[in-house]
Amino acid sequence: MKFGIIGLGNIGRVHAKNIQDGLIEGAELVAVANQPIESIDDFKEQKITCFGDASELIESGLCDAVIVALPTYLHAPVGIQALEAGLHLIMEKPLACHKAEGERILAAKQRDDQIVALMMNQRTHPCYVKIKQWIDEGALGELQRVSWTMTNWFRPEIYYASSPWRATWKGEGGGMLMNQCPHNIDVLQWLVGMPTKVRAQCSFGKYHDIEVEDEVNAYFEFANGATGQFAASTGECPGSNRLEIVGDLGTIITDGNEVKLIRTSESVSAFSKATDEMFGTPDISEEIFQPLETVNQHVAILNNVVQAATGKAELIAPATDGLNSLELAGAMIYSTWIDDIVCLPLNGAAYEKAIQEKIAQSKPRKVLKTAAKVDMSKSYR
Repeated sequence: MKFGIIGLGNIGRVHAKNIQDGLIEGAELVAVANQPIESIDDFKEQKITCFGDASELIESGLCDAVIVALPTYLHAPVGIQALEAGLHLIMEKPLACHKAEGERILAAKQRDDQIVALMMNQRTHPCYVKIKQWIDEGALGELQRVSWTMTNWFRPEIYYASSPWRATWKGEGGGMLMNQCPHNIDVLQWLVGMPTKVRAQCSFGKYHDIEVEDEVNAYFEFANGATGQFAASTGECPGSNRLEIVGDLGTIITDGNEVKLIRTSESVSAFSKATDEMFGTPDISEEIFQPLETVNQHVAILNNVVQAATGKAELIAPATDGLNSLELAGAMIYSTWIDDIVCLPLNGAAYEKAIQEKIAQSKPRKVLKTAAKVDMSKSYR
């Protein structure tokens, strides 16, 4: 598969290196696009075709697939053009700035065998893969409660001040819910499904000089009566990562490094009704899963895309699922704006109208002239 990459910022270069290092079986990097074009002279020296405009790459006929790693506000126009040109599309997260925009991207798909994937790479994290396996096998029984405290997304001020579009309504459609937490939100709904109601309190610019959210506390209700909490922040350090999923047959707990499954010997609800012990509890047993090795998650997603395009695998992260994370993020932000519960599915048109009002008042950030030190490995959680 001949790949083109549109956007050679931090993550775009990570994808380029993975392909060039031969980590994606059956893939070749043939073209890149970035502005200004002079910024990718190193690719020109490697005999890779370089473009200064995304449209030129898409229309060149050189590529079978494109990876779009541009600022979020450019995802929709570029993604739509790529799909209308018949190319396979791999979009960096998030899919778009909001649900309605994401729906317009998906509507541009031209044929059934056209791949539209999203870089929701944490679906390949061994801990979350194991949790998914346990849940699908019925280890927890019916969901009772889920709670995720994800506050180790700390970002210093220079992170935001390095780009004019970052942490603005116009550039990203939000803050940490749109930039860092799409991974967590995606994994959450992938594991336990979508809630039916959301009540949230987002704090905008609480820890940073930004116009969007950098702290979130949300409450969820699910169709079966289960409840959930989600807390996230880019202003805490060291922060924590703790996911708990509680069911009628047990509990799963993970910090992203290992997973513990605590099983009950029988249904908790059934035991509660049948026991004559005033302080009795079912017997429990524990199972601990520790990954033996790390997984290059970006490589895993791209390898899966190539396999899916040749009919050898199902997509791990189809872009259609990206609408769910957009919907949850939007519901949390919208709940804060209206100071009320938001019922899902989110009204995409109503939310688009509300966010367009924010975009109309949005201002580009002043970019610091100080060069930021970048180590992408420190950005992963």
